[in-house]
Amino acid sequence: MKAAIYCQAGTPDVFHYGDVAPPATGDNDLLIRVEAISIEGGDLANRRDIAPKPNEVPGYAAAGEIIQVGKAVQGFSIGQKVATFDWKGSHAELRAAPAAHCFLIPDGLDIKVASTLLVGPGTAAWAIKLARLQPGQTVLILGAAGGVGLAAVQLAARLGVRVIGTGTSQTSLAKLRDYGLDDGIVVGSAPASEQIRDLLDGNKVDAIIDSVGGAALVDALDVLKERGIAVLIGVFGSRSTPIDAGRLLMRRQTIIGCLLGNQIGEAEPRRVVSEVFDMASQGQLSAPIDACFHLSDAASAHRRAEERGRIGRVIMTV
Repeated sequence: MKAAIYCQAGTPDVFHYGDVAPPATGDNDLLIRVEAISIEGGDLANRRDIAPKPNEVPGYAAAGEIIQVGKAVQGFSIGQKVATFDWKGSHAELRAAPAAHCFLIPDGLDIKVASTLLVGPGTAAWAIKLARLQPGQTVLILGAAGGVGLAAVQLAARLGVRVIGTGTSQTSLAKLRDYGLDDGIVVGSAPASEQIRDLLDGNKVDAIIDSVGGAALVDALDVLKERGIAVLIGVFGSRSTPIDAGRLLMRRQTIIGCLLGNQIGEAEPRRVVSEVFDMASQGQLSAPIDACFHLSDAASAHRRAEERGRIGRVIMTV
């Protein structure tokens, strides 16, 4: 089968398009003929930093048609369209994924859109669940223009929550107002915490949804209320930035790690993610696509996915 793979970590130019062996399929797996691939932040980070095994196919999220069902699998059949997640294997014509990591695509939902829903909107929905947001509260979304952030803005706004988002571009943040963003904070001109204190007349936020991490999280904790909850999704800012544990103790704050990929097969996360697919199919959640490339041009697709200022996911088709 054809796949986009690389032999060493680096820039998008490490990709080459060629033949690799089809994936092995276990009793609990589905074999999918891939139609659309969503490029995720983890795909970019892995390509930059982690050397793969020989002929290992990268990639988290893809959608397509079931062509084989494992002996132990129930609830799926050949010919159905599904969105899939696994820690590798999406950048290819075929991908095997655990059935527990696969979701039926509702009738009428574009398969390219469906490929984007598991990692970005799915993670956003689970993070908001963990944050225990209630109508009338205020949430701060760090990295609001990203794949998780864009969905989190919409889902929080649907709850009747005031949504504050950070980003590097005023232009991108302005576009998010159409998705439910109330206030945009441009990082870099002044610490986000200072801008938020000014915005809220000294008040603080009830929760933080953080897809950045590092110093951005440390700064944001300054404007988190007592007993507030911060949900950490990404550590692109840094994996090792110190956090003042004494402040967490005194303010009775909670930081929750949210890595949906490790929980996606569990009942409650599956229920939440399934609701995301329903909302998207009913037009209640938008998952815009920024650009579409063929799998054979994975290098260009990854380059585009690394560009700032985008709204929406970069997709590859097969």
